[in-house]
Amino acid sequence: MLNPSRTLQVPGCRVIRPLGSGARSTIWQVRNRQSGEEFALKRVLRHDSSDQRFLDQVTNEFHVAQHLDHPVIRKIYRLRKIRKFLRVSELHLFMELCAGESLQDRRPTLIRDVMHIFTRVAEAVAYVNATGWVHADLKPNNILVAEDGTVKIIDLGQSCRLGKIKERIQGTPDFIAPEQVKRQPLDARTDVYNFGATLYWVLAGKPITTVLPKQSQVTLKADLATQPPDHINPDVPPALSKLVLDCIELRPKRRPETMDAVVSRLGLIRRALAKTGPRRA
Repeated sequence: MLNPSRTLQVPGCRVIRPLGSGARSTIWQVRNRQSGEEFALKRVLRHDSSDQRFLDQVTNEFHVAQHLDHPVIRKIYRLRKIRKFLRVSELHLFMELCAGESLQDRRPTLIRDVMHIFTRVAEAVAYVNATGWVHADLKPNNILVAEDGTVKIIDLGQSCRLGKIKERIQGTPDFIAPEQVKRQPLDARTDVYNFGATLYWVLAGKPITTVLPKQSQVTLKADLATQPPDHINPDVPPALSKLVLDCIELRPKRRPETMDAVVSRLGLIRRALAKTGPRRA
């Protein structure tokens, strides 16, 4: 096993261990030598010009995070730039060290747990939208849940201002909204779609397949015949299944207009479930 101190040097910090990796990035656990405080550090390297977009995403993540302050949104503290020959060759993003596993790695099995997690997520995204931003990349891998039930939304790299039209398609195929594929303005209803697609994956155990178009048309299984989650999993309450289907409507105007509306409907479903026993997801 590699010695972390030989693969990464961070001034003022001790590198504890690697936590994971992604596109052109690695995540490390580091400890401030003076304060003893621990952080998650995202390291992104620029090998050639094609890597510039990954540096741009990290820079964007830092910028967006400075406008947000919510207990369910991972906090980001500092961005360190390393230059070589007057050009940024490496970025270090100091982030809150969050406990838990992603929904991708540990799919919840009880409906009451699903309701708790997604209510917290919906409340946080409603705050993000009210602050003027779109998360734009909600998916199972970007939601962490700790043993004590603490929920964290991570990765603001694709977040943008409400109404933004992006120059290129950004998003994860199984969870991307049609307007993201068509490069149309993004708003709160984009997050509503991503949220619904993520909740569908958790409840049904499979994604809604998105086929990225070669031209201007977007084709989704949802456009043909999406199986309601309660048809796949009989433990899913019909009201929750209906909410998911409303969230993943292809036309934004047919979805709940805001995440606050989603929170309200989740509240009604939770109150109804409180009168019944636990269900499995």
